[in-house]
Amino acid sequence: MFEILKSLLIVTTISAGIAGIGYTMLGTNFVGIFIISVVIQLALGWFIKTYNEATERKLIIEQQSNLITQIDQEANEAPCAYCGEVNLIPILPGADNDFDCLECGKTNSVYVNITIAQKTVPIDAQPYEITNFNENLQSAKNKVLSNERT
Repeated sequence: MFEILKSLLIVTTISAGIAGIGYTMLGTNFVGIFIISVVIQLALGWFIKTYNEATERKLIIEQQSNLITQIDQEANEAPCAYCGEVNLIPILPGADNDFDCLECGKTNSVYVNITIAQKTVPIDAQPYEITNFNENLQSAKNKVLSNERT
């Protein structure tokens, strides 16, 4: 309530000053200039407030988008050591990767181990072959097909 009264006092003081200057220097209508300056101040205040809110909202959305992208790049599924519930957690190199389980609320520690291996390509790899050919199935199929023809 105090803020509203403070704002109204500021608007009326500025409008009265502008109307007083216009009345004394230019000889214009005091009430007309006062009303016009109040309307201009309120409209200008609304435009500035709307612009600031839109800019702030855009900045928040951009920050949230960057955070989601970062989480997608660094997140891993980790089961809780206590209850086994799978949690999606960020893994950061060089940081303490502790997390609280969403199910049981207990704190878990994550230890990262990096393994280095040579990348190899098989030289003479044999193609996959089906080796479980069932001869009984094939003979049954041949009998059925021969009975259909006769």
